[in-house]
Formats: sequence, structure tokens, C-alpha cells
Amino acid sequence: MLGYDISWAGFNIIEVMSSSRFTCKRIGYLAASQCFHPDSELLMLTTNMIRKDLNSQNQYDAGVALSGLSCFISPDLSRDLANDIMTLMSSTKPYLRMKAVLMMYKVFLRYPEALKPAFPKLKEN
Repeated sequence: MLGYDISWAGFNIIEVMSSSRFTCKRIGYLAASQCFHPDSELLMLTTNMIRKDLNSQNQYDAGVALSGLSCFISPDLSRDLANDIMTLMSSTKPYLRMKAVLMMYKVFLRYPEALKPAFPKLKEN
């Protein structure tokens, strides 16, 4: 952050992202969005944690996961999480639907094969 190398803190950032407290989770996703990039090797460790946050009953946990994910999504994460994001496109909460539709654009850039199954849901929204 701000020009300093914080690659040594990757595991700590993942640990903060997995916190059950929303304030810590939000800070973790902010740090991840600033220091992780699509080539980061640590991203494969975050797949299940992000999936858990996307499927959370708390819309703000899912929202912060979508916002953070948009900054560091990789082709592998796109492939693994495309179905979870498509599920959010039919959420009853407008906040999540909007974020999911915008996130699908990033998914399509990294994993174009997701466009065909997602197109009918995009037409609904």
C-alpha cells in the first residue's frame, strides 16, 4: 500500500478476510483489493472463503465479497465462482442483484465461457 511491498502479509490478509465480524471482513477485502492481483498464488486459498461469503444470509457480507473480488478476480476464480455470482443475480435484494450483474462483466472478461449460461439471467435483469 502506498508504494510499500506488503506481499509478506498475504496470509494475514486472508485471515482477516475470513473474520466473522463485518468490520474486520471489510478491512480484509479492502487490503486484498489493494495488494492481490489476478496472478497472485494466494488467490486459490480464498476460493471457498469467498464462496461462503457470497452465499451468506447477510447481504453486506456478500456485497463486500463482490466488491473486493472485482479487483483481483482471476480466470480460475471466475470459473469457480461464476455459478455463485449468477445465483446472486436472481436475489430478492436489489443491492446484491446490482453488484452481481456488474461483477459478471469482470467474470466474462476473465472467463468468456460463462457468458452462454449467464445470458438468460442477464436478460431477466
